[in-house]
Amino acid sequence: MAYQPSTCFTHTLSIRLMTQTRRCITTSSGQYRLAFSVSLGGMLEIYDFLIYGLMASYIAENFFPSEDHVTALLSTFATFAIGYLTRPLGGIVFGHFGDRYGRKKTFTFSIFLMALTTALMGCLPGWDSIGAAAPIALIVLRLLQGFSLGGEIPGAITYLSESTPERRGLVISILFLAMMIGISFGTFVHGMLEMHLTPESMKEWGWRVPFWIGGSLGIVSYHIRKQFSESGLFAALDHAKAQASIPIVLLFREHTRGVICGFLTIGLCGATATIYSIYMPGYLSSLLNFPREAVAWHTALAFLMLSPLCLLGGMFSDLINHKLILGILAVGIAITSWPSFQYFSSPSAQLGTIMLICGILAATASGALPPLLISFFPTEVRYTGIATCYNMGFAIFGGLAPFTSILLAKYSDNASGPAIYLSLVALVSLVALVIPWPNVQLVTDNDAAS
Repeated sequence: MAYQPSTCFTHTLSIRLMTQTRRCITTSSGQYRLAFSVSLGGMLEIYDFLIYGLMASYIAENFFPSEDHVTALLSTFATFAIGYLTRPLGGIVFGHFGDRYGRKKTFTFSIFLMALTTALMGCLPGWDSIGAAAPIALIVLRLLQGFSLGGEIPGAITYLSESTPERRGLVISILFLAMMIGISFGTFVHGMLEMHLTPESMKEWGWRVPFWIGGSLGIVSYHIRKQFSESGLFAALDHAKAQASIPIVLLFREHTRGVICGFLTIGLCGATATIYSIYMPGYLSSLLNFPREAVAWHTALAFLMLSPLCLLGGMFSDLINHKLILGILAVGIAITSWPSFQYFSSPSAQLGTIMLICGILAATASGALPPLLISFFPTEVRYTGIATCYNMGFAIFGGLAPFTSILLAKYSDNASGPAIYLSLVALVSLVALVIPWPNVQLVTDNDAAS
């Protein structure tokens, strides 16, 4: 048979691609167990932060009484945004201690603080009992909750990437898969309460139950994390006494490009995940008049079924050029946002289809974009760098998303206000593509120790 170069080349290329793919989805069972253990805390963290949004209408009635329901909801989501705005400060503080004294201790304490503040939020008396002190106390606890979350997710990303550097995209995507399950769990709890309690009972005490559940489970996760060992890469850095004295100063002095690229990358993730997960239940029930119970059940089911898409996003980040991933997602989100929200507000919209669209977009962005942060920063400033970009991106683009979307919907008399917001954020994120990206290579723990 005659030699066929094109056939031989295609065969060789397919073998190489299959080998790379197998390499990116295989790791030791111990590393998988570690990833799932760390991700349990991440799941509870996002649950704790999410239930505020899910209980927004009841919180508005108890803490921000107003004759105008939309105005009360605006006040509630403004407090939601305040929680995001303290995340950068939490990221700086937790990042400093994480880069100076270790990843494990730092992000173990963050979940303890998150659990405590969440449980206390469920115990707060309302406006009718203590007047203006009620929303003030709520805001203070929300600030602390956001502060703790500022160290939690970046710490988990840093710890997992350094514990399994050759499969960093895969193991980080397990964290975000667990966070998707946390969204599903939160909406499931919400749905159960809506099913079994009357609106009066929900307003009086039922809205508090998810906060108590989250606080209790957070304490369990805290005790699990106490059993972890320090990451190998930081242990090697500590052994060499090579920690930065002030990581945040070193970060902005020598790694500015990484900060800018990471901020724009996570900004797209923050806006997409927030709009399509945390904001949507309130949007569908309060502005589009879908039944709250039905919204909760469809959200829980859709996000549970679609959470494995996070793994695909993470595996692609181990295989594909990172700039290409950002470019494809930014263009895709900009193109799909307007027709999606036009459909959501149309008379023919089906709740199951709505949540299917939301779940696909949220899972894909959450799985593919956060792993890109790892290559922007070296070990001595990695926790601080990831925390700074992750929290600034979510604070500015994610935290303001519900508030801005409601304003756009109210004053433009257009239910597609969130689509305008998402399209603008997607276009802004494309600026990162014209900046030369840093590319820090992680090494294995054995290499780091040698």
